[in-house]
Amino acid sequence: MVWQERSQSIVMLANLVEASSVKCHKYWPETGTLSFGPFNVTITGQQILADYTTREFSVQLSESSEPALSVTQFHFTAWPDHGVPDYATSLLAFHKKVKKHHKRGMGPMIVHCSAGVGRTGTLITIDCVLEQLQEEEKVVDIAGVIIHLRTQRMKMVQSLEQYMFIHDAILEAVTCGDTQIDASLFSRRITEVLEKVSPKPCEIPRNKALQHPFKNRNDYYLPSDDWGVVLRGDKQDYIHATFVNGYKQKRAFIIAQSPMESTARDFWKMVHDRKCGVIVMLCDLLEDGQETCYQYWPVRGGMAQFREYTVDLMEEKPVKGFVMRTLVVVNEKAGSAHQVVQLHMTNWSPDGSCSHLATITSVINEMSAIQRRTGKQSYHSPLQVCMWPVCVRLVLNSGMM
Repeated sequence: MVWQERSQSIVMLANLVEASSVKCHKYWPETGTLSFGPFNVTITGQQILADYTTREFSVQLSESSEPALSVTQFHFTAWPDHGVPDYATSLLAFHKKVKKHHKRGMGPMIVHCSAGVGRTGTLITIDCVLEQLQEEEKVVDIAGVIIHLRTQRMKMVQSLEQYMFIHDAILEAVTCGDTQIDASLFSRRITEVLEKVSPKPCEIPRNKALQHPFKNRNDYYLPSDDWGVVLRGDKQDYIHATFVNGYKQKRAFIIAQSPMESTARDFWKMVHDRKCGVIVMLCDLLEDGQETCYQYWPVRGGMAQFREYTVDLMEEKPVKGFVMRTLVVVNEKAGSAHQVVQLHMTNWSPDGSCSHLATITSVINEMSAIQRRTGKQSYHSPLQVCMWPVCVRLVLNSGMM
């Protein structure tokens, strides 16, 4: 079909296996060339991002004089096993990427999920309605689009959840518009957009955090139940820390409240168990005469004990704008050790501003260098970010990440 219709864009909306059930057979090679009957499919490129993967294929019909067909597959990997995505942002960005690639004359775009009706119908409906918005001056008819699609393929858009998600996606597209922002306008535009679409802290489910007030420095910026880090194997498995996706990797960062004396052991358990390669500390121990962080590491040449965890300071090196410390944390019960590097920024003021922006660049470059040296740029080990004292700095300076 791809060869016959000269289709050069494939959109895939399901993962190969979901909830232990096979949703799609893998129809492309991991490396090199794979034959499917008379067709030879060669993978020529791949880019993996947090929410989707793009793959480049070269398709050739054996014993044919016709030139090979270049095909790009856009594989959306962030659709949950059940229901719909929590937010439409990633799907809208994915849709824009597909539309930018697919030009007239490239043959029909192929869209599939598993059955080819639910998720497929959802994306095609969003595409049609966004086209309506451009051509008919803000007039949309979501129900009409779905009815029309169902005359061509039965059961397009299968569930009420998908129908509601389409409305949310269109609302977000209309409210936020194009989210690609010129660098010179970034600060102003990001503030405007966040004010429109960000939920208030009280609207985010955070029951687990509210059940452990003694572990929180503040009861306003609390981890959500959906993204909070869990302390594996602990009865009291709550810690004031949240996973955040990076550009290319899911859960690439952990954003944490700065440790208190009562939570320092939990902090080190998280670092040890999650194999975090880097800790970025964006506060001092005291600011304006108030404790903003408990000293959770030992002095040079010393050792600190946090219940079953022992922490050794192996090296401490001052760098312009920050201090780099190499620490080894040992779980004495399990007999396992883990090395982590702490980058302690020392010129970040209590109001959330950094006096030398070059320091931020230096810290980011050092983070990348450490990850390359230690192999922690894999898709399993997050980066640990320790904030002042309730993650306010990431709120104020989210562009850094």
